[in-house]
Amino acid sequence: LFVEPIPPVYACCDSLITAADVASASRFQNERRRGEHLAWRRIVRRELGTKSIIEYNAVGAPTVDTPNRMISVSHTKSMVAVAIADVPVGIDIELLCRDFEAVKSRYMTSQEMALATHEQWPAMVWTAKEALYKLYGHREIDLTDDLRIVGYDDASHTLHAEICDDMRAEVEIRVIEETALVAVATYALGQ
Repeated sequence: LFVEPIPPVYACCDSLITAADVASASRFQNERRRGEHLAWRRIVRRELGTKSIIEYNAVGAPTVDTPNRMISVSHTKSMVAVAIADVPVGIDIELLCRDFEAVKSRYMTSQEMALATHEQWPAMVWTAKEALYKLYGHREIDLTDDLRIVGYDDASHTLHAEICDDMRAEVEIRVIEETALVAVATYALGQ
C-alpha cells in the first residue's frame, strides 16, 4: 500500500514517467486530474519498473502486465493511494472533511448504521464500499443491496463484507495523517 501526496506539477523529465504516461495524462483537460494520473502511474513505475505496461480492463480499472501483480488506484485532491498485491484488491481514499453523514442513507442500510457508533463510521462505510466495488470489478452494483457491511472489528479496524450474497471480503481501514481514510479490500480466505 502506497499513500503519497500529489505533487503540484510533474516535470516531463521525471525518469519514472514514460512517454506513454504523458500521452495518457494528456487526455485530461484539468491540470489537477493530469497530476493525479501521473502520480499513481509514477508509483506503479517505481514499484514494478518503467517497462510495466499499464492498461485498462473492460470496466475501466487499471491493470499491469507484471505476472502475479494486481493494482488498484484511488486519489483525492491532495493524495494518491495505490495497492499492489498478488491477489485481487480494491482501494479507496477519501478526505475526512467530506460530509458523509448527510448522504449515508443512500449507501448504508439500517443494519450497517447500527454496527458501530464510531464518529467516522459513515466515512468508513463509504470508503469500504468504494474499495469493495473496485475489488468486485463489475458495473451496475447497488451500494446497499449488493455490497453489505456485516461486521466490524474495532481493534483491527477491519470491516467484514458480503458481495452479491455469495462472496465474503474484508476491508482494512487506515487513517492517514488524521485527514483521510484509506480502505483496502480483499476477498476473505477461501473465496
